[in-house]
Amino acid sequence: MKKLVILIIPIIFLFISGAEADNSEQKGLHDMHMIMEFMDHGLCSALEGANLQMLGQMGMAKTLDKDAIVHGTIMVKDGKAMIKEMLEGKAMRTLYKEGGFDKKIMDDLHELGERMLKVIEQVEKLHEEIEKKN
Repeated sequence: MKKLVILIIPIIFLFISGAEADNSEQKGLHDMHMIMEFMDHGLCSALEGANLQMLGQMGMAKTLDKDAIVHGTIMVKDGKAMIKEMLEGKAMRTLYKEGGFDKKIMDDLHELGERMLKVIEQVEKLHEEIEKKN
């Protein structure tokens, strides 16, 4: 039994250290993937908010229309802020400081974020135009 324990413990440590080494090599890619997930969530939130704004502007549920517009506006603002935070915030600054990422992928990630922000800005512009007409 003692021999078995002496044999198993080093094997366990070998697998644990191997897993940690793999994680550290992939950390930059994992962080960028999480950043992209948060950016996607921000875009989806903003577009759902824009949908609520439009539904409220249609005036089909008089007692809820104002609430839909207010909540939708908050969702658009928060979704946009989330994307900006992912592109410029602490997680991104830490990633740049630590390195371990592919520059081409990072450039593509930033371009994707900028395009997401443009979509949201277009939605905001449409909402403002509709508000002016009402």
